[in-house]
Amino acid sequence: MIHRLAKQLERFILWTLIAMMAIVLVIATIELGYHLLKSFQSNGYLLLDLNTLPDLFGAFLLILIGIELLETIKIYFRESIVHVEVVVLVAIIAIARKVVVIKIEDLSGVMLMGIGVLIAALALAYFLIKKAGLLRYDLKRGLPEKKECPNTPKKND
Repeated sequence: MIHRLAKQLERFILWTLIAMMAIVLVIATIELGYHLLKSFQSNGYLLLDLNTLPDLFGAFLLILIGIELLETIKIYFRESIVHVEVVVLVAIIAIARKVVVIKIEDLSGVMLMGIGVLIAALALAYFLIKKAGLLRYDLKRGLPEKKECPNTPKKND
């Protein structure tokens, strides 16, 4: 009975997260469209100010991160499976967003090296996930679920 109650609570929380994420994404998209139109109108001739481009790209990437997170929650809700590849891709997109909007002159050399190491680590993780074929993690069984990568050559036994 407790297990069933916990499952129902988990489903309720997941539905709530999906609904809230969808609302946030719709509002963020509308706000981005509003700011884009406002930028066009203030500069005239349908041109954008080059100083605002990094912020606009950052907003686009932030919405993309939200969409990927929503997809991850939906897949977990349907299958109780975490797609490891998607989680790493969300992290890569988040770092890419940070790199796009960052003002390099405001950061120390150590911070820049840290960002570089983080990018390299995420890229290596993504490569290893694709190479190993570990694309999903089954939470019910607790075992990695291997799927064949389309780019991996098949070995003859």
